Amino acid sequence: MPRIRTAAALGAAALLGVSVLAGCSSSSDSTETAAASAEASSAEMLPPVIITADQTSATCAVGNFLDIVIPEADLAGTTVGSSDDAIVSVTQAKEEGGALFNPGGECLAPGEATVTVTNPDSSTRDIAITVTQ
Repeated sequence: MPRIRTAAALGAAALLGVSVLAGCSSSSDSTETAAASAEASSAEMLPPVIITADQTSATCAVGNFLDIVIPEADLAGTTVGSSDDAIVSVTQAKEEGGALFNPGGECLAPGEATVTVTNPDSSTRDIAITVTQ
């Protein structure tokens, strides 16, 4: 009898060991899959196109974002508009959670649009945006 119990205990321990190893290998695979998925997502994300005060044109790819740099003192009174929202949609400057965000936009479809920046003193400047595939 003691040999049967010992054999049964050894068999159970072996099965437990195999189960633990199988569990480790599948969690490792899912971790690797998640890491590969995260790398693919970050590889697809494009950096924003930064538009400075002296720029009158910019080019961006579909899916890219625009960041229109405005002096901090002028952010509250500055607005932006797009000549074609189907090509370039714009977002206004804002303060959120104590952080200030420049106005910007998203390049949605191939084509050309003009983004007009209106400053607090009512002066304007146009930025010609060319959106590529």
